[in-house]
Amino acid sequence: MRNKDFLYVSAQFAKGVGPKKIKILNRLGIETIEGLLYHFPYRYEDRSRLKSISEITPGSNEAVKVEILAKGLRRTRRGSGIVEVVVSDKTGKLSCIWFNQPYVKDYFKVGDRLFLYGKVEKRNGLQVVNPEYEIISKDEKDKSIHINRIVPIYPLTSGITQRSLRKILYNTVENYVGKVKELLPAYIKEKYNLLHISAALKNIHFP
Repeated sequence: MRNKDFLYVSAQFAKGVGPKKIKILNRLGIETIEGLLYHFPYRYEDRSRLKSISEITPGSNEAVKVEILAKGLRRTRRGSGIVEVVVSDKTGKLSCIWFNQPYVKDYFKVGDRLFLYGKVEKRNGLQVVNPEYEIISKDEKDKSIHINRIVPIYPLTSGITQRSLRKILYNTVENYVGKVKELLPAYIKEKYNLLHISAALKNIHFP
């Protein structure tokens, strides 16, 4: 199969999609690999400025790098589950809360190192509800696509989250952006000092 033909394959075959998620992507007008590459962010969030816990400001969205000290699951009188994870760096502690997501507890282990991003509130200490998170792999060191960088925010539809779609787009860009054919003549690119289209697409998604 020629390189350009890869772009017209159903987005179902992109890493992380499959037969269930393709129906969700179709509602966003995404049908092919090319459609994924041209599903652009509508804004960005600067999550590159990591702070220590002692520096964060209640009421603000903050990004931190921490270690898990403890985790637990408790039930309300109505039976809904609340997951609480206590994290720390060398400067302080922070409580992370997830409502009605008991499965989140199984993602974490005491001692795991995380990037966290969310709105911090002061309630019996510092607390953040439903933060975005990224477990720092020992193999990947500090690599993250959700935190510790300029993060793309995409148009969504029901049934998919920013985190899930961002991961799909990251894999698609890594695997297919080099197959996009350049449309502009070389002399125009040289005259206006323009990037190759593959580099431009990569920077649009993950600057």
